[in-house]
Amino acid sequence: MKANLGFYVAGGLLLLACLLKLPALVRARGRDWLLSSICALLLVGSGVLFTSAPQTIILVNRTTGVSNFSAPLVYCALTGFSAASVVLVLNWRGGPDKRHTRRLSQWIIALHLLVWVLIVTLYVLGDAPVERRTDFDVYYADTPCIREMILLYLLAHGLASYVCSHLCWRWSRDVHGTMRVGLRALALGYLMHYAGYDGAKLVAIGARWTGHNWDVLATGVAPSMGQPSALLVAVGFILPLVGRRSEDAVRYWQLGPLARTVSAVPGAPGLALLPLPWWTLEFRLRLTQRQTYISDRIVACRSHFDHRIWNEAYAAAVARGAGAQDAGIIAEAAVIAAAVDSYSVVGDEPSPVRAPLGPPGTPPTTGDLARLSRALRSRVVKDVRRRRRVRRDQAPT
Repeated sequence: MKANLGFYVAGGLLLLACLLKLPALVRARGRDWLLSSICALLLVGSGVLFTSAPQTIILVNRTTGVSNFSAPLVYCALTGFSAASVVLVLNWRGGPDKRHTRRLSQWIIALHLLVWVLIVTLYVLGDAPVERRTDFDVYYADTPCIREMILLYLLAHGLASYVCSHLCWRWSRDVHGTMRVGLRALALGYLMHYAGYDGAKLVAIGARWTGHNWDVLATGVAPSMGQPSALLVAVGFILPLVGRRSEDAVRYWQLGPLARTVSAVPGAPGLALLPLPWWTLEFRLRLTQRQTYISDRIVACRSHFDHRIWNEAYAAAVARGAGAQDAGIIAEAAVIAAAVDSYSVVGDEPSPVRAPLGPPGTPPTTGDLARLSRALRSRVVKDVRRRRRVRRDQAPT
């Protein structure tokens, strides 16, 4: 049961990665060839793992009534996944000569289609009457035609895995963040494919040829390397996607305090927000909407910016130990908050004391909205807003 679980969990992760990309695939309507290739690879990869599980092998053999029918089926799936991996990495990275990349991809696909034909042909020509669920490779290591079929699939799978590992590792040097981590997970996963899984099986087969019994490499070591390598490949594909969305979601959440503050500006012009369901994962669109919403309302209440508030907040922030840059952000946040409060009371009537934010000659900046949003939580900004409310309430009407 544990052996089956490992295959099914790894296959489920690949299927999850495919489902995460499904909304984008539906929107593309088949026009994005790279995205289609990614989804196809992930779907085929999950199928490889599901069909490689011992319980699935038993079910396939019993359903077809052919001993070891699952062997060439799994071999073709593995070599197909390897070819799809190479093609995906080549097109994912891209290059200045797209025609060369496309021709190279076509050659890889054609070569592996030939491998499929040879695998099926050799299986038909060979004789494998005894069902072997976990040690097929070593049990038939000396059987004519079946032996060649096994070697062909191992060499094709290993070579493609090596190419993928090399390409991913070299590419990872040129990128950063979750993309680099994902590519290095892919490089390690494919390295374990050819150095661990394929290598262990080839050594065990070679031992059979020399009269030794090292079957444990094929039945124990190879499967134990195959499952974690599949998990690494799954993580490698998922991480760049999830990481990018996570960064957008975090930034969207960081802008929350500022968005709630400027929402008090009544009647200000703003972006007509698109209706997005709460369950949508398109945080990039949500983030863009929130940034535009905030910027429009800051512009609307700009006539209420007061240099006295900036000076007051800046001095208070420095007195609390803030550096010049942090104190400037806090002071700007205080000016914006106070301007929003004034606008919500008197509307478009400008402030009697209006001047640029910051030290003389320094124009206001609202580029780093996330820092402004965090600064709204500071004690300095809260004290400035509280004192202004008190003065406004005490002012004669």
